[in-house]
Amino acid sequence: MNGFNPRVQLDWRRPPQEFFFAPGVDAGLWTTAPLPQMWERRPKGRIAAASVSDYDKFRTATRDYVTSTFRDRIFRSGLLMRTVPVVLENVTTEGHFLAIDGKHILNGAAGTRLRNKYSWANEGHFDADAETAAHFAELRAADPVPPVWEGSIDGLDFVIDTRNAFNFYHFATETLGQLCLVDRDDFTGRVLIHSDRAEVKTFIRDWIDQIFPRLRGRVEFLSGNHSYDRCLSVLNARHLWFQTGASAIDGLEEEAPETPHWLGRVPDRKSMLVLDMNSCDDTLLLLRETALSRIEGGDWSHLPRRFWVGRKSQRHRPMKGEAALTRALAKRGFEIVYFEDYSPLEQVALLAQAEIMMSYHGAGFANMLFASPETHCIEIGTHQTCRFRWRDFLPHTIASGCRYTSLFADFNVDDPAEGPPIRSRPLQAVRLGPDGQRKVLAYVDAILGQVRIDDPDWLAEVARMLARTGDTDALARLLDGHPNQTMADPDMMVQRANLHLAAGDPIAARLLLERAWEMTGNRPFLLERLVLLCERLGVEAPWAKLHAARYPQRAGLLEQKLQRQRRQA
Repeated sequence: MNGFNPRVQLDWRRPPQEFFFAPGVDAGLWTTAPLPQMWERRPKGRIAAASVSDYDKFRTATRDYVTSTFRDRIFRSGLLMRTVPVVLENVTTEGHFLAIDGKHILNGAAGTRLRNKYSWANEGHFDADAETAAHFAELRAADPVPPVWEGSIDGLDFVIDTRNAFNFYHFATETLGQLCLVDRDDFTGRVLIHSDRAEVKTFIRDWIDQIFPRLRGRVEFLSGNHSYDRCLSVLNARHLWFQTGASAIDGLEEEAPETPHWLGRVPDRKSMLVLDMNSCDDTLLLLRETALSRIEGGDWSHLPRRFWVGRKSQRHRPMKGEAALTRALAKRGFEIVYFEDYSPLEQVALLAQAEIMMSYHGAGFANMLFASPETHCIEIGTHQTCRFRWRDFLPHTIASGCRYTSLFADFNVDDPAEGPPIRSRPLQAVRLGPDGQRKVLAYVDAILGQVRIDDPDWLAEVARMLARTGDTDALARLLDGHPNQTMADPDMMVQRANLHLAAGDPIAARLLLERAWEMTGNRPFLLERLVLLCERLGVEAPWAKLHAARYPQRAGLLEQKLQRQRRQA
């Protein structure tokens, strides 16, 4: 047992058929128009991560988890998951959960929390995950599609949920963008936002008023139990994927990695996390577009372009080493800013024109939703944030296209070499030691153009991070500044080959990839790169035969890659 004790008391022991609402099967939900394509491809988030811990224990653990994440949990593309307006009848709210005739709707992050709580609440009673999976399999076999509302929606209120109205991350990421669906002149109802707590921070209302001025005065926050005969709300594809068949949503499996962490349409909770970290709801993208339109034409020249974000909040978790780091950053043109000192539109503009934003882990990184594709957002965390919080901000990188690097340092505890239990609560504060600071500053300097790094291991790591974040200018400077090290490291040779390919020089790229293979001789992915490149160039080479001899178990995967390349040609 996990000691599950929820704030919202639901009838958790009901079987999934009676607990979860099934769109297209259960009565009470209609889409306002036929379902569109409920997902689309987006460029993958440009994300990188590395350990800057002073201790082998955490360097090793972080490296292993980061490597596993990029290998096993990242999709071939980013996914944009649609959210559509719906008409609901016989609605009740309990905390921030919405139900139709007593069956709870699975939507977005609230749906993920509901799935988790349902599983935890039934530990020791019945296998909630297995029964939910079986129930959803029956739904998928029926291939349901929600019906379309034929009546009028004039004057209906818009009823949605929020986890709370005092945490910027949750409200901005999960709730604020839903207002885009009713930010229209023909919407005349109220916006009723339900939470399981009554507290509403002033800054939450400020964000609503400044991003959605036409809704000013019509947004209300409610807690407790309420009911509605009929209202507007939303239906999101993230959980609909597990409850419906190909008629509603199809093709998404083609983007997923072949890994035990992903079980396709089976509603495994680990699979749900993988889908969440590889996708963003379209309401995030709509929020970004709406917010950026609000700052058009403004004079934001007083705002810094390189900055470290400090904290004033009551939940302040001081970072040990922050003062020394910010002094060093000041010499590189950085200023210290506090988001609390800026209006919502100023915060949008800060990120929209930022060159580099840095801070330690916190809710403020939700603002990178408004960053430009050229912005570097650099977060300093711990192995705890690596394991349990890193994925929180990955949807924002898909929506904005910005460059997001997570540098995982140590714990600000009495014994940082040992650290606390990583599953502990609350979230532990960060400690950045002298060696960690040196590495952080070397990465910043590489972005800014100072390319000398004497530590060969950190040089290779910085090159890897610049490659993953797509900063090809900084990567080219780094490799040019370290020619001997580049030609001695197969990974950096591959990165140089990628730069040649981007510049339209596949012959030079092939020579580098061949040399990298000769140095390693045991990397199937590298050999597959050579097979793909040689077919693209139309040249005879021994690599396909070598691959067939060395890695017969990967023949199918290679053929899939070849077919994909041929389709894209």
